[in-house]
Amino acid sequence: MIAAEPKGVPAARLLRIADFGGDPAHHQRRLTRLVEELNRAGWDIRSTALRGQNAVYRAFTRDNRLRVRLNPEQQAELARAALIAGDTVFADRLGIESTQLPQIPKLHSPAVRGTDDALNKVLHALEYHCLLHFTYKQQPRVVHPHFVQPGTSGWHLIGHEDGGAVEKQFVTDRMTAVTIDHPGTARPHDEPHRAELDPLTWAVDPPTDVVVETTPEHRARVEMLLGSRVFSEVDDDVVRLTVPVTHRAAFRDRIYELGRLVRIVEPAEVRDELVAELATLAE
Repeated sequence: MIAAEPKGVPAARLLRIADFGGDPAHHQRRLTRLVEELNRAGWDIRSTALRGQNAVYRAFTRDNRLRVRLNPEQQAELARAALIAGDTVFADRLGIESTQLPQIPKLHSPAVRGTDDALNKVLHALEYHCLLHFTYKQQPRVVHPHFVQPGTSGWHLIGHEDGGAVEKQFVTDRMTAVTIDHPGTARPHDEPHRAELDPLTWAVDPPTDVVVETTPEHRARVEMLLGSRVFSEVDDDVVRLTVPVTHRAAFRDRIYELGRLVRIVEPAEVRDELVAELATLAE
């Protein structure tokens, strides 16, 4: 159906391809149920035919890896975080129904820059890496600022208090007597290692070197979807790539996407897992 965009594929043709067997009276119902199951698994397949006409199914192109790998609760939390960050269309792009989203706590409207002295000084300190001095909960504080983020009480400063070992949060509206040291007096903030967004790189399973074959014509696309290879062999009409795999389910998804452009050579256990999963889907 993806290859048939933007016209889609008539239901009659899909029924011939599926070759369900048994009573033909139930074939359309089985096709409809299969499409519903694929949509629940993260695909976006819809009929583009007008009401009263025979169905014409079209698979709308989108990156469905998040929908495939995250359960509904995790999807809702991700969409909730996007809304808090100001991305109001993320849920639509991901295909999450708005009714699934949990209630988002109402944020206090932060003061506009130029009228909030504490927030202005905090932002200045962040920009120029200045040490901050202020009073908070009746205690004098000396803080190395890291970043500012919105919260349920307004804007929150995140930083290390001088002499402390862990990050702390301070609501800027509750900071008083704020002063700033010279630029460069705050310690630099070492960013933690951020996990890759591509699930293919996640360390879910023990590392396994998987050998796949493709053609020189399709080598670039295979390498783009399967990631960096550690070894390659090229003949006149065959390219053999050895790819390190740490997330087998994500790897199988990429193999499905590539279809006939690629073939798993070894190890047999990875190939058998893919065949078993296809057999389960077929049932």
